[in-house]
Amino acid sequence: MPLLIRWAVVWWGVIVSAALQPPQPPTFRTEANLVRVDVTVVDRNGEPVTALTADDFAVEEDGAPQAVQSFKFVSADGQPAAGDDVSLEIRSPAHAAAEAARDEVRVFVIFWDEYHIGRFASAIHGRRALRSFVTSAFGPTDLVALMDPLLPVDALRFTRDRTDLADRIRKLEGRYGIYTPTRSAVEEAQLQRRDLARVRSEVTVSALKSAAVHLGSLKEGRKAIVFVSEGLSGLGMDEFSQVEAMIQAANHNNTAIYTVDPRGLGGGSADVLRTLAERTGGEAFVETNTPEKALRQVVKDASAFYLLGYSPPKSPQDGRFHSIKVRVKRRGVTVRARRGYWAPTLTDLERARAEAAAGEAVPADVTSALAVLSAARAERTVDLWVGTERGAHGLAEVTVAWTMRRQAGGIGTVSITARSGGGDRVFKAPFDAGGLSFSSPPGDLQLHASVRDADGNTVDEDTRSLSVPDYSGTGLAISVPAVLRARNAADARAIAGAHEMMPFAAREFVRTDRVFVRFAVYGKDAGHAIVSAQLMSRMGAPLLALPVTALTDGEARYQIDWPLASNARGDYLIAVEAAHADEKARMLVPLRVVP
Repeated sequence: MPLLIRWAVVWWGVIVSAALQPPQPPTFRTEANLVRVDVTVVDRNGEPVTALTADDFAVEEDGAPQAVQSFKFVSADGQPAAGDDVSLEIRSPAHAAAEAARDEVRVFVIFWDEYHIGRFASAIHGRRALRSFVTSAFGPTDLVALMDPLLPVDALRFTRDRTDLADRIRKLEGRYGIYTPTRSAVEEAQLQRRDLARVRSEVTVSALKSAAVHLGSLKEGRKAIVFVSEGLSGLGMDEFSQVEAMIQAANHNNTAIYTVDPRGLGGGSADVLRTLAERTGGEAFVETNTPEKALRQVVKDASAFYLLGYSPPKSPQDGRFHSIKVRVKRRGVTVRARRGYWAPTLTDLERARAEAAAGEAVPADVTSALAVLSAARAERTVDLWVGTERGAHGLAEVTVAWTMRRQAGGIGTVSITARSGGGDRVFKAPFDAGGLSFSSPPGDLQLHASVRDADGNTVDEDTRSLSVPDYSGTGLAISVPAVLRARNAADARAIAGAHEMMPFAAREFVRTDRVFVRFAVYGKDAGHAIVSAQLMSRMGAPLLALPVTALTDGEARYQIDWPLASNARGDYLIAVEAAHADEKARMLVPLRVVP
């Protein structure tokens, strides 16, 4: 059998990276317009060939011969170097990232596509193969992480503990065609869709793309994803374009995808699995009843490879696909490789430069909104939220809501002292009420909140200053958006059926939460305004358009429904906007997603 060559390509003239959990703008770097080709050469037994020189390789781009300008052989066998004091136990995500950056450390992600794995025989075969794989194929310094379609990339945990990996693999399930019970609020929302198969494929593709980009952020050397799946279903033209984007992301981030169909020889068509492997420099194990043996090739390919670099005479910036052919100047050599790379366009370059420049200046309203998150103190007993909306007779209605931050038994009442030019007013409510509301004229207002226990002792205090808006004008205005939290399906149903509900005062959420945001638009043209919402990064960069639904209660009132399960940990802003003709109003809602 002839030698086999697997290779990966990275366009060093312009490297584009994009992520979805949360999305990131493309990143561009330059290095002498060098195209780098990672080549793995194995013999007929699948063992790495390690004695080749630059003269043994020939490279062509679009049929034109290219001069190899850089050459390096990289060897990593998963064993610590002699005298190396490397710590085999991973202590934290930061430690894992530092270890992954080392040239001699190999990095792998096992992606279990539960949406496209049968519950019984297929899942059993897949678990058996993976358990054998993780307990016998890796070296002591290899880093391995386990991922599924719903796991955000910032929750990936790389480990060297093979026993722990095997135990976690034992618990994996196949959920192909199984939609209940749901794992999260995201899946509950999916149940409302008629095209569940397509939606699940989109989630898988998005997660796989995010995994490739995340691996690219850890190191520039070769990485591998083992994608266990029976294939994607319900794909249309839009979904195939997403698959293409995912393949490009893997290429740009030097990540090879190895696909495994757990059905083995009894499986059906696996064209998508073959395409993913062939075009990312991996291999498709789709017609074998012993995938645990085939999977060892994943580790062997990462143990020894060659880095070739060349500079095309015409650095392409045309947005087109450029084919690359690599061969070895030896008899009987068979070349199996990805087909090439997609070049950026001048528009891509200009957009990236503009986004980079824009990112240097954070808008003032973004900084002000995020200050709410920075001001939160861990020692607080309760979180407070203050909002305003239009009231009666030209007044505004001020609402103060509170939410328990930590356990503190015996809390009795909350009193709010409102200080303005007209004097002090004091309002009280039992703590269980969750909040209180009162009318106020437009103007400056200072609020002092005092939380007392059943014996009248003060257990927490807070003071806020705010400017109460004048909602009686004709111009467009937006009430302060109120946030509601659903921790489960029952909470979501209660929120959906409630016209009025006290807001959730805290601004920290976990990924199993489902967030609802409600607000009203005022002004003579409120009924004709275009209302939109967008998820933004902490720098104010747009990430994702959020759907806005009009509430049928006689006013221009709206709601945003945002499940958090697929969002990474971090600080975000929801920008709510209303626009009509030349008028525009905007409000920002700061949120923090925690593990």
